[in-house]
Amino acid sequence: DILIAVNPFQPLPLYGREVSERYRCHETGTLPPHIFAVASRAYHAMLGRRGGGPQNQCIVI
Repeated sequence: DILIAVNPFQPLPLYGREVSERYRCHETGTLPPHIFAVASRAYHAMLGRRGGGPQNQCIVI
């Protein structure tokens, strides 16, 4: 997966707490693609929570 975050220089409704919570514990493919979903998958894969043990990840902030 590739995560690309863009700063639009203005507040957008797609980064609020409600959206974050919706994507926090959803099953892959049940919601439309979103930055929070990609970041969550990478984080859980890094911790080994997606099965098969921890996997190397590259997260650039």
